Amino acid sequence: MPTLPTELVTEILSRLTVKSLLKFKCVSKSWRALISSPEFVKTHLTICAHQRVVLTEVRDLFSFRDVQYILKDCSLNSLRNDPVTEALDLYYPMYNPQQNVCIVGSVNGLICTYLILDLRVSGDCSFVYGFGYDEYNDDYKVVCVRHRFLILEDHVVVKSYSLKSNSWSSMDDIPDVVRLIKPCKFVNGKLHWTGVLSWANSIYGGFHKDWNIVSIDLADEKWGEVEQPRYGEEDFSLNLEVLGSDLSVLSNCMKKHTESHTEVWVMREYGVKESWTKMYTIKNRGDVISLFFPQTLCMSNKGDILLVPGSTVMVQNPKDESIRYPKVTNFGSCDAVNIYVESLVCAPLFGTNKAQSKNKGS
Repeated sequence: MPTLPTELVTEILSRLTVKSLLKFKCVSKSWRALISSPEFVKTHLTICAHQRVVLTEVRDLFSFRDVQYILKDCSLNSLRNDPVTEALDLYYPMYNPQQNVCIVGSVNGLICTYLILDLRVSGDCSFVYGFGYDEYNDDYKVVCVRHRFLILEDHVVVKSYSLKSNSWSSMDDIPDVVRLIKPCKFVNGKLHWTGVLSWANSIYGGFHKDWNIVSIDLADEKWGEVEQPRYGEEDFSLNLEVLGSDLSVLSNCMKKHTESHTEVWVMREYGVKESWTKMYTIKNRGDVISLFFPQTLCMSNKGDILLVPGSTVMVQNPKDESIRYPKVTNFGSCDAVNIYVESLVCAPLFGTNKAQSKNKGS
């Protein structure tokens, strides 16, 4: 039986799903070594285009004490092509259907979640989180921002967790007047939130023109601001999203206290204000539900726009602007949506860097 060249085998395997590759590890020792190698993992991550969607379902929204958040998983390819898609319960470490869990973010196929231990959050304190990859240090990091509201002033504490070293460090240069609002989006090595820098003059969750886009660079752990596009004259609120690999903004414009439309802006060249481009204007529904469930937007690597207002899933083809409304079973109202790519990337073991240092020294 003729043997295929290693380069051709690698090319073929790099286009398969993760589930298939895990099975093919049992074919031979050489295939197991190939599929497990860091080089193949990186190649597969670059080439493979198998994407899935995590939907955060919210239940009992108007019962503050009993509200529930549940993670559902479904195929993006099915949403794109099939009339009906089933949302499956997403199982994760420490899975417990009685616990509330939310998505912090997804990078290179890794999904970061946090458990909500008590929904009765203290009125003088709140938390936001971010998850991303520090390419310079080859490290995955979680950033926690705690806002504490004191009588005479606000206080912000920012800590960064390194998965490689299994340690926390403090970030001291973020001003106390900043107030960050979830969700966080990871683009170009930086975490991004919408926020307000002059919080005393603003109202949480309100519609005003004092919004900022605040970033934290995971390499040097410095904060900054991203210049925004020129919006219209209406009152608006901002949601951050990622379209493809570009930072995007959903400007939910208001007229006479009624959400009228959403403008989708994309920063084509990161850090260049002039590269902001208005891609779409989406006319919103005129019902009350759209006020409680703001538009949530994602773009697949094939260019499809996934829009989730409330319990409605819309898939828009940007080439001909056609819109499909796939039915999603086993799913209710949506609080958040995240697209992730299937990958062979494994999170480093806690303290791996420290363990390697001790072994080298012995």
